[in-house]
Amino acid sequence: MFRSSIVRLTKPSALLNTSRMYTASASSATSTPINTIQSKPDLSALKLSSNGSKDLYAIFRLHNLPYLVTKGDKVYLPYKLKGADFGDELDLNDVTTLGSPTYTYTEKSGIPQELFKLRAKITEVTREPLYLTVKKKQRCRRKKTYENEHFQTVLTISELKLK
Repeated sequence: MFRSSIVRLTKPSALLNTSRMYTASASSATSTPINTIQSKPDLSALKLSSNGSKDLYAIFRLHNLPYLVTKGDKVYLPYKLKGADFGDELDLNDVTTLGSPTYTYTEKSGIPQELFKLRAKITEVTREPLYLTVKKKQRCRRKKTYENEHFQTVLTISELKLK
């Protein structure tokens, strides 16, 4: 048989607290959502503690993989970047953490681009050493061997600074 459930009817305005979602200014008659108002975070403590960007580090994401870098580091990517050649400069903008030994600023959704500058130069597009992969099916004596020589891209961090 069917089970009956009790349904409570409430007004939509009782469920939604509109005073939290919007801020109204006295000078204008319209209200603006809080989500659209973004303020720049104060990174003065990070600027002071990074010793003139010498001790500054960043964690950026490339193809959803995090890489922790400082200025002058080399990043070995296990693939070839499409549309990028030797000598190209890349602006890396998906940075989740900026920090120094004493201060760290983290945002999971990403730090706004106007707060930092992170540039990398492609210094090498090479291949890994050749190795053989042996594939064998279960209960079968035959073996297949494949030669693998994957691409590698080497990035050198040329610039990391706070604006």
